[in-house]
Formats: sequence, C-alpha cells, structure tokens
Amino acid sequence: MEQIIKLLDILSFLLAWVCTGVAFCTISLFLKPRKHLVMKILSVLLISQIVCVVVFLNDTVNLSFAFLGFVLYTFVFYEGEWQRKITVVLILYPIIIGINFLQQNVSSDIFFAITHANDSVEGWSTYTHLQSTFLWVLSQMARVIAWIGVFLFTRRYKRQIAFEKIEKSTLLIVDSLMLISTVAAFTVIFFVASKNYIVYPFCVVEIIAGLGGITLIAYMSKSEQMKKEAEKLKAQHEYYTEKLRDEERVRSLYHDMKNHLLILEKQNSADTKEMAEDLRRKISDYENYVHTGNEFLDIIIRDKAKKAKETETDFSANINFERGSFIDAMDMSTIFGNALDNALEAQLKIPKNRRMITVKADCVREMLSIVFENNCVIDGNGHEKTTKQDQFLHGFGIRNIKKAVEKYEGECSIRKESGRFAMKIILPLPEN
Repeated sequence: MEQIIKLLDILSFLLAWVCTGVAFCTISLFLKPRKHLVMKILSVLLISQIVCVVVFLNDTVNLSFAFLGFVLYTFVFYEGEWQRKITVVLILYPIIIGINFLQQNVSSDIFFAITHANDSVEGWSTYTHLQSTFLWVLSQMARVIAWIGVFLFTRRYKRQIAFEKIEKSTLLIVDSLMLISTVAAFTVIFFVASKNYIVYPFCVVEIIAGLGGITLIAYMSKSEQMKKEAEKLKAQHEYYTEKLRDEERVRSLYHDMKNHLLILEKQNSADTKEMAEDLRRKISDYENYVHTGNEFLDIIIRDKAKKAKETETDFSANINFERGSFIDAMDMSTIFGNALDNALEAQLKIPKNRRMITVKADCVREMLSIVFENNCVIDGNGHEKTTKQDQFLHGFGIRNIKKAVEKYEGECSIRKESGRFAMKIILPLPEN
C-alpha cells in the first residue's frame, strides 16, 4: 500500500508539471517569452509556483504572493508593453485562484466527509493516507483538464489577442472590468466567506469572468483590425477613384484634341501640319498605352521603389509585360499594389541588412508568371511571423488579389519557409 502511495505521489508531481506547462502555453498566447534559453527555463520553473499556489480561506499571504508574483513574472520574462502585461495578469489571476481554490478545498471537503478523519495527519492510518493521496491525484487531474480547457478556449482567439497594435483604450476597458473580478476574489476569500462551500459558486464565476475577459479583448481587437482594414480600403478606393477621374479628364481632352487636329490639318502651313502630325502621333501612342494598364503598373513600381529606398530596402523589379496588356488597369493595381504594400510593411519588422523585395514577371509557356518575394521575421518559437501572416493573409488584401487572379482563370499560391515569404501568380495568356 505504501508503494501505491509513492506511485500516486509521483503521478501527482507529474500532473502538477503538466498543469504548469499548459498554463505557460496559455500565457504565451498573450505575450511573447523572452528569447534567451535561460530566461525561458526560469520562466517555466517560476510560473509553477504561481499556477500551483495553495489557496485557503483568509489566506492573505498566498493570495498576495500570487498576484504580485504574477505581475513581476510577466514584466521580467515576457516582451511587450506594460499595459498588455497588466491585462494578462488581471484576466488570468482570477482563473488561477478559482481553479486552485476549487481543486484544493473540494478534494479536502470530500476526503473528510468520506473518511471522517481528524485534522491531525499523525493519527491517520495507511489506508487513510492512500485515500487522501488518491483524491489529491484526482483533483490534480481535474485541474489539468481545467487548464487544458482554458488553453483551448484562448487559442481560438490567438490571432486577435496577439494583435500587436491593440489600442490602449481597449486594454483600459478590459482592465477596468477584470479589476472588479480581481478585487472580488480578494474580498470574498479574505473577509466574506466563513465556509469553503460559500466560495465555490464564486470561484466558478471567477473562471467564467476570466474567459469572458479573453472573449472581450479578442472581440475588441478584431473590431480594431477590421476598422484599420476598412480605412485602408477606403484610402485605396479614393486613390483609384481619383485616378479614374484623371483618366476621364485626359480622355475628354484627347477627344477635343482630335477635333482640333482636323482643323489644323486643313491649314496649308507646313509648321501647322508638322505640329498636327506630332500631336496625332502622341495621341496614337496614348491610345495604345492607356488601355493596357501599364501606366498603373509603372506608377505603382516607381512609388514602391521610392518607399523601399526610404526604408533602406533592396528593391528589385524584373518585369516583362509585353504580353500582359490583357490585364485590366484596376486589376493590375490590385495585384501589384496590395502585394508590394504588405511586402514593404513586412520589411519594417526585420533588420535593415536583411530587407529585400524582389518582383519578377515574364511569360513562360503561354503563361504569365508573377512572383513577389521578401524576407520576413521568425519569432522565438521558430514560427515565421510577418506583417502578411498576421494582417494580410487573413485580411482583405489577399482576397482582392485572388479575386483579380480568378477573373483571368489564374492561380495564386503562397509559401513561407526559411525566413522567406513568396507569392506566385500564374495567369494563362489569351489565345489572341
């Protein structure tokens, strides 16, 4: 029987570390751990003291230690702004307290109700010790399951809660609501409750409130991202609208010039006829040029090359569009404008000596191939994290590009590996 108790003790020890690991992964969904290996190891070791803290009624020491230690822990071992760290503490602290209080006190109440044992451990029999250890292992399992549930729930909103540019006003709203839950945890356990069972419903509410805080910050973060995307689309729409207005003004002028040329050509002066011929040649060049969309492409390439130079980015464009005149000007702008804008944004996340953007376009076997490539950041977990991945692949830019590509029965593929991001577009050339 004593060997069984030892085995259960070992199992309990392992379950405690499993719980610690899941809690660490949950916190890492909110905050990025510092990259140094020693810091990561220390962070895992120290979070176990917070996640597995013992919580009883009127336990001011452990409750205060858990809160202040959690604040200090996030500031030392994680990157990011202090407002975000405070928000994480206020969201997860009530969950930690609620789960631990239920795990420790419910198992204790059940044990004493079943065994009728004395409070003094010295008078317990071996069988009573076995019952106590067995119930404790079950409670540890329940705590692991609870933390797995919290982790899976939080991971659903990973993209929203990891959004780097969450407004401070959003964090302040979430902090204010979660502060109420934190203060309530202190107040009830310190002063109000006289029996464990009085606190049990409150602990359940604390856990639900923490999950509600996660949902709230994810929803508000998503709203902010959608607002920024809408502003970006509005700016693009205004730009394209203005370009169309300019085009209409040029076309109107062109139409009038053709009529004026008819009059000039009626004149007998050699200079007048030469001037008319020159104007007609320019109009002819314009007719052959504006309908291909190459004007839009030239404007975009020049503009992005200028921005790349300002950010000290190595920009290379090798484009052969002699047979690309079938692409509409607006579609040309959608494909190249969105792709290059996001490539430029991604370069701001990496050192200047690695900033590189390459654009290639050429005809291969009756297909028009367009390739965009750029370097990107690899985060501390070994995953590639670029502006495209966080805001572009899941935003409107890629949808607009794919929609434009599908219009010409083409394909768009995206690849990320070894610190490189590549998007390849294949368009079949028209038979004519």
